[in-house]
This record gives sequence, structure tokens and C-alpha cells, in this order.
Amino acid sequence: MKYKHSVWYPDQMEVEHSDKQLSATEVKTKAENYPWKTELLKFSTLNYDDIYFNPALEFVCLDDKYSLCLRAEGKPERFSFSVWYNRPRMKKVFFGFLGKKPEFEVVKKPFSQADAFRLLDLFLAKDYLTIEKSMQ
Repeated sequence: MKYKHSVWYPDQMEVEHSDKQLSATEVKTKAENYPWKTELLKFSTLNYDDIYFNPALEFVCLDDKYSLCLRAEGKPERFSFSVWYNRPRMKKVFFGFLGKKPEFEVVKKPFSQADAFRLLDLFLAKDYLTIEKSMQ
């Protein structure tokens, strides 16, 4: 499986989208080695009007378009993640009279660092059912 990723920086208005395809191992390495503390320190020292985003990494599976985004929150020395999970859901068309069609929908929830990285492992293993249960 191949993935693409995007990076949200606290001091940049534009999201950085990479065209480079990553393997599951590269995704895991990128998330583990990302300078979360440095980016949160930058976030905490910016003026309110100069902040655009919390530091975040999003990974999109190119096979099925599911995505998982890790957004760091809290103090640099002790932070957690808001995990944003984007997956298809069946939506009624015209109140259900025209059936249903799949549309992507995001659900987000706070997690500890350990639990967020466990969800990333599940995402890379395509264990979407377990992720869905964790996000409820």
C-alpha cells in the first residue's frame, strides 16, 4: 500500500501537500520522528493572529482514500493528539428516495500519544473496523 501525506505548520497559511508516495514503514517513521515538540513550542510562542494550524500530519491511503490525521495539542513537554479519521459513510440521497451513496466523512477525537500511534498502526494495517470503534 502507498500513502501520501500533508503537513500543517502553525505559522504557515498553506498546507504542505507532498506528491511523494510513502510505504507504511515510511509513514510510521515520519510520524514517530516528526518534531512535534518543536512545532508545539513554535505554536506556543506565536502571536494569536499569526497562528494558522496546530501542528499536524495527515496520511491518505492511495488505494481507498481513507485518511488519518494526527494534530498535536497541549504543551510541548506534555502533549496529546486530536485524531481525525476520514472514511466513507453511506448517505441518503433526497431523503432516501433515491437510495444511498458513499460520501467521505470526518470524525475526530482526542487521544494520548500512545493511543494515537496505536490508531496509526491500525490505519496502516487497514483495520478500519477497530479504528471506527475507537472513534465512537
